[in-house]
Amino acid sequence: MKILIINGSPYKENSTTLKITRAFMEGLNETAEIVHTIDLDINPCRACYACWVKTNGKCVQNDEAITVLNKIREADLVIWSIPLYCYSAPSHCKALMDRTVCFNSAEMYLGDDECTHHYGYEDGSKKTVLISSGGLPDVKGNFDGLVFQLKRMFGENTATILCAEAGLFLSPETEPLTLPYLEAAKKAGTEYKATGLISKDTQMILDVPMIPTDMYIANVNATFSAMKEKN
Repeated sequence: MKILIINGSPYKENSTTLKITRAFMEGLNETAEIVHTIDLDINPCRACYACWVKTNGKCVQNDEAITVLNKIREADLVIWSIPLYCYSAPSHCKALMDRTVCFNSAEMYLGDDECTHHYGYEDGSKKTVLISSGGLPDVKGNFDGLVFQLKRMFGENTATILCAEAGLFLSPETEPLTLPYLEAAKKAGTEYKATGLISKDTQMILDVPMIPTDMYIANVNATFSAMKEKN
């Protein structure tokens, strides 16, 4: 299987999100190419629509996004490994996401959900997984925007691993909490390889906070208060 991991973290190999992605890959028992968007020179989408009306799906810009877009086309599975920044993707990764508009067509239609859609990758023609983590206390209400973007861009069948309380991965003392989470991510990879889905039981483990919400909020607030006092 040809797998492409798009790592949207500026921390590159030290990314917490990528740590979860590697656990998922361990479950898949496959290798992958990793692209770090922070290292790439990617122009913003110009909304010129040349890819829709002139060039048959090819962007007319000449930058490093073109190479990545070709890699996405060639991959059997694309894993977007994206930390949650301001309830969305980091800007350098979002620039690449915007450029994938060339995968869809100009033709739109009204779906069963009464929303407009475009024909193309949104049909689920490219196997896609979103893995994201953020320093917020829970998944609900925080990852919604990012999940909406990926599923509207690449299909409702896009699998998701959304890790709230990612700050717990920063300390060795919390390994009793984070190691079971990584094991669940690994199991999700095994399930996805076998069925193309993550089971409901595994998904529940991945979506539920590792510690109570109020405890996480108190710990984070105390940490930042201590940091401010030092400065």
